[in-house]
Amino acid sequence: MKANACQGLCRLNIKHYCHAGWKEIVHRTLLSILFVGTVLVSGCRVPVEMPTPAPGIEPIPATEPTPQPHGTLKVHYMDIDTADATLLQGPDFTILIDAGLPDRDEVVPYLKATGVESIDLLIGTHPHDDHIGQFPQVLHAFPVSEVWMSRGITAAQTVQRAIRTFPRVMETDWCVDTTRAFRQTIDAVAASGAAYNEPRAGEVYTLGSARIEVVHPERLTGNLNDDSLSVRITFGAVVFLFTGDAGIDAEHSMIARRHDLRAHILQLGHHGSRGASSQEFLEAVQPEVAIYSAGEVNWLTRFFREVFSSSKPHPEMLNRLAAMDISVYGTNVHGTIVVITDGVTYEVVSEHDTLPVTHDTVEHELESVVVGG
Repeated sequence: MKANACQGLCRLNIKHYCHAGWKEIVHRTLLSILFVGTVLVSGCRVPVEMPTPAPGIEPIPATEPTPQPHGTLKVHYMDIDTADATLLQGPDFTILIDAGLPDRDEVVPYLKATGVESIDLLIGTHPHDDHIGQFPQVLHAFPVSEVWMSRGITAAQTVQRAIRTFPRVMETDWCVDTTRAFRQTIDAVAASGAAYNEPRAGEVYTLGSARIEVVHPERLTGNLNDDSLSVRITFGAVVFLFTGDAGIDAEHSMIARRHDLRAHILQLGHHGSRGASSQEFLEAVQPEVAIYSAGEVNWLTRFFREVFSSSKPHPEMLNRLAAMDISVYGTNVHGTIVVITDGVTYEVVSEHDTLPVTHDTVEHELESVVVGG
């Protein structure tokens, strides 16, 4: 099967080379190399044995009111290059959502510098290296009460998915789940003694004075990005939404299930790529502030983004936000971004901006919008 797949792909590329421009030639050549390598390597891997879900935080009825906050919540959107890591440091809870790239060491020192001594909830939105890369370090450095993940996919599904989606290798949803970082994360979770859960859409939890609503996924599709564990976190009257790398298909699923997606602060899906933050989704969320994480652009990354149209953030998405008068912050521009709220007002403070943006008191509920069928 491997030989036939490689031969077929080579014939396909040769057929088109004489009519292609240089960009397309580079694109097709790299796709061929990456595809063949994936088939050869992924076919040798075995499925990862995930922990058995044994949650410590029990879900509550959706009708239960939001707890009243007593103190201040700081939400840190860390500047860690192209990866995600977000710390929610509340008066009676500590939540970490994602934890950067593997083979680096930024997350644990940052947490220690902000005074974190333990973590109540560690959420891995999905098992890609740029989201769970430093989970092992975090689990070794701090007592963690509970870990949430959306689960991975089997090695067989990885190979099938590689064959089915190889033309989009450098676009929005490429990565295999059986990476070293993923396996190390699962081992670290098992060794930590933390409770483990794979929550699904519609479940609601309280952790201290935070209300956590799971808005995705309802079921797994095998697309790691679109299976991103997505949560809406409410602190008093201020609401935050986190969707990992969930793309437009996942956004449409959230809307179709008629979740309340409204939020004051939205962390843009998939680092602000054009494969997320659709117009319909933004209208459902009604954010006042949008935040994305992305790395600095040099000549090499600019070249690849031009060839593969995978800019993060993508101009198309930025134009969409501007048209809706949504304030935008990016870690590649503003450095680490911290939202500080007492549950009534909120303030956005950025590392590279001496004039933080202060918003008026949240005096009323967000305007109700019903989208989808």
